[in-house]
Amino acid sequence: MTAPALSRTPRQTMRRARGWIVLVAILVIGAGLAAAVQLSLASTSTDPMSASNPAQQGGQALARVLAQHGVDVRPAGSLDAARRAASGRDDTTVLLSDPNDILDASQLRSALAIGADVVVIDPGYEQLTRMAPGIAPAGERASVSNSPRCSVAAAQNAGSVSGVRAAFRASGSAVGCFPVGGGAFALAQTRAGGATVSVVGPGMFDNEGIARAGNAALAIGLLGQHRTLVWYLPSEADASPAGAPTLAQLTPEWLTPAIVLLIAVTVAAAIWRGRRFGPLVVENLPVVVRAGETMEGRARLYRTASARTHALDSLRVGALGRIASLCGLPRNAHADQVAASAAALTGWPADRVRDVLLDGRPQTDSAALEYAARLADLESAVRAASRAPGQAGQ
Repeated sequence: MTAPALSRTPRQTMRRARGWIVLVAILVIGAGLAAAVQLSLASTSTDPMSASNPAQQGGQALARVLAQHGVDVRPAGSLDAARRAASGRDDTTVLLSDPNDILDASQLRSALAIGADVVVIDPGYEQLTRMAPGIAPAGERASVSNSPRCSVAAAQNAGSVSGVRAAFRASGSAVGCFPVGGGAFALAQTRAGGATVSVVGPGMFDNEGIARAGNAALAIGLLGQHRTLVWYLPSEADASPAGAPTLAQLTPEWLTPAIVLLIAVTVAAAIWRGRRFGPLVVENLPVVVRAGETMEGRARLYRTASARTHALDSLRVGALGRIASLCGLPRNAHADQVAASAAALTGWPADRVRDVLLDGRPQTDSAALEYAARLADLESAVRAASRAPGQAGQ
């Protein structure tokens, strides 16, 4: 009778690995989706009035319309980048949106020198003071103006505006367009630093409001006067380098004493409640585990992991010690010395003894069983030869 094959078939192997395959597939799909999202976000922006932001507060719609009208839209995220993007002051318009008031007074004045026309969206008090003298904020307004009532060409072409959320007052040489009541206007324009400065509130030129009334015509008229439009949104690169705060500056004054007190309390509690380890106590196990059960459990683990070589090596270690004793060698003798002594004592070929004791690597379960049988035969031959000298088994 032949022993049944104990090796798993490829189908059984695939069935056992099915869970891992599904997990790897989920991870691959998730990584692909994450990469697709990252690539999508890399080509867009979430900054308000950004030329690549398709959201309601973005300016992508206006940027594309201006590009269709032959305007070269050049985004810039810093003052230096804005200067490099300009193609000459007389042929450049600058759109400036700095709702976070990043630019200081000198940077605001420098921005006026980039282009012949500067359109400031949602300016703060400091920006109006430095860039648009004669124009002051008039608070929030929610109204529609159907008449420009000024001589600004862009306002005349627009005819009306809608979605006005902030208004301005004009005095001195400044001009106000599209009155929204109380002496306030949706658009104000003046001259400063050799440039024509126009100010509008938020919501008129973004993706949500550009299509209302004459907002698009007004935006094209103000921003499309020259061949180049520098779309300047100040960023952290424009912030004044004041230096990063130190850890001591960021740490509250009470934190260090609190940490010291906490350490002291912890040490005191450890000393108070600590216990010294006593002597070791020998305790009998409640259950006696038979050696045969341990061996059988270990064999099953080897079989589950297909660790045939490890299982055979465990048998070889024990056999080497016993054969060494039978050959008159110490149990810690080198394996090569034990193999040579066993071959000389039994008369077996040296390469056969080495294959059984050291070199053989079973590839299947049946091969592992065959090696175990050969190992037992070799040990029996050594034992028999050691009892009857001169009678070697072949």
